Amino acid sequence: MRFLGFAFLLLLSHHALSCECSPLQPISKENSKAYNVIFFGKVDSVGVCGKDGISTAYFTIEELYKGAIGKQAHIDFDCGSACLMSFAKGEEWLIYASYPAFDKLTVSLCEHSRKHIDDVSKDYYAITSQRSFADEKHWLQTELGIQPFVVKNDLNEQQKTLKPHNDQPSGWKKIGLLVLSLLTMLVVLMISKRK
Repeated sequence: MRFLGFAFLLLLSHHALSCECSPLQPISKENSKAYNVIFFGKVDSVGVCGKDGISTAYFTIEELYKGAIGKQAHIDFDCGSACLMSFAKGEEWLIYASYPAFDKLTVSLCEHSRKHIDDVSKDYYAITSQRSFADEKHWLQTELGIQPFVVKNDLNEQQKTLKPHNDQPSGWKKIGLLVLSLLTMLVVLMISKRK
């Protein structure tokens, strides 16, 4: 009886700790609309897993297929739950990311993002979608096309250095403005009394 109870608890705990994703359809023009940014890139570095179970992977983008983004990108991902993702420096990925908040790109294990794996027999996405990494990359190039990167221009740099500010006139300029305002009000008052 103890064995049955132990087996039941083991089965229940395994079910509670496993990540359940719905079956993933191969990427198409229709389901690519769910993503804000799609690119092929290489992982530069990965941050530590935070207390909130979120980490960040930093990428250099080789080819951009969808979205407005520069050549460098940072992607937030789940690193603390049963559906955690794993990135390592030097890995090549096809990233399908969304913006849940301004300037915050995220990916999920249950979506289309996939790592380049040399051994196709170990590539889960190649098995389920019947499309290898190279085939999917070629599909993205032909169907979505390679998009230009957003280039930082001088205006962006000026906005960063200037920032919002409120310039106040000096003491004498304030007095001059006050006198000019009073004279203008007197002229308006005199004109209105004559009518």
